[in-house]
Amino acid sequence: MKLLFIFFLLFTIALTDGIPLGPTPVMPTESSNITVISALSMPYPEEIAVDPTQTFYLTGTANGYVYKVMLDTNEITTLLTPKDFNPEHFELWTDEEVAAYCTGAQNETYILEPICGRVLGIKFYTNARKVYIVNSYFGIWEYKFKNHGRSRFNNIFEQTGVFLNDVYRIREKIYYTNSHTTVQRYSVINVVLDPNPVGQGSFNVFDMNTQEHTTLIDGLFFANGITLSSNKRFFYISETDAARVVKYEISTGETSYLVEDLPVLTDNIYLEKSEACEIREDYNERCDNDGTLLVPGYYRVEGLDEVLRNFSAMAEFLTQDFYTVVVPTFSSWIEPVGTICEVDEATGEILKVIFSNDFKFLLAASAHKLSDNEYITGSVFYPMVFRFQVNE
Repeated sequence: MKLLFIFFLLFTIALTDGIPLGPTPVMPTESSNITVISALSMPYPEEIAVDPTQTFYLTGTANGYVYKVMLDTNEITTLLTPKDFNPEHFELWTDEEVAAYCTGAQNETYILEPICGRVLGIKFYTNARKVYIVNSYFGIWEYKFKNHGRSRFNNIFEQTGVFLNDVYRIREKIYYTNSHTTVQRYSVINVVLDPNPVGQGSFNVFDMNTQEHTTLIDGLFFANGITLSSNKRFFYISETDAARVVKYEISTGETSYLVEDLPVLTDNIYLEKSEACEIREDYNERCDNDGTLLVPGYYRVEGLDEVLRNFSAMAEFLTQDFYTVVVPTFSSWIEPVGTICEVDEATGEILKVIFSNDFKFLLAASAHKLSDNEYITGSVFYPMVFRFQVNE
């Protein structure tokens, strides 16, 4: 019966093409002029969200925690724990018991993620007082800082059994990505390698007034990070498996691509606005789309590209033993090299590629630009937050 199913699957997807990827890119010249400013131990951090005043940043980690880190001192404080996201399970646990249970090696935390949770997307809203947080297993949450007394933390909505990823709020609407409709994050290999000819990711909106969810784009191949354009008329959505950034016009619902066939499988994305835009915003004027999009990701290699381009090859690869063949092979494809691309928001042109074989901080799940040549990154493959500069 298993062989019959495999034959049927291979026959069905043989009628379709794979994910639209161009030729595998040639490895770029290494960025030898990188200077590490600080390397802060952190259990596999995901999105780095720097507050609007560049005083501190927040990040979610593999143990289900959210940490606040001061940029000037690297002082770390715990903002949220698995008890906050999953109070029913951890109601009678001490903080020490939760930490011991949820903190471990990366392969162990994958198994525990449905219980301990995994925070992926984090976005500040209008100012540093309110932040929106995606826990891939327990929904989207709002955290409100207060000057005095206890900060407020509440659930906006729960959506279990799916792979929630990133978030962005505009007025009373919460925009978010769903990387997969049926596979959760702990099976991320099965999200990247999904031989379904129709992508299972989506870009959605939740109306806080009506409590209704609406799918704006479906059929995405691993919908990932999102950000708003400089002129606030478009969303940019990272489509990981297709190595491209989707452009969604809010008023019309029309979609196009800001940039395609990137040299990386994209992750979280971050828009650095131009100085002219920041001046315009001070006067409540609309900006032009003249910013720079930071696109971190995992440099494409031939083996992974080959199976992504061909659903039959992907399905055949997945029939091999998962733990002795699929997992180590996938790791060998995705882990060796990471890259940060800078993309011109106006043209989609790649302006710069920051690349290194030696520095694992470029295995970036997220990147934020602090100044003209200073960056901060988080990596799901390396338990550190790196701050570095690229000397021109």
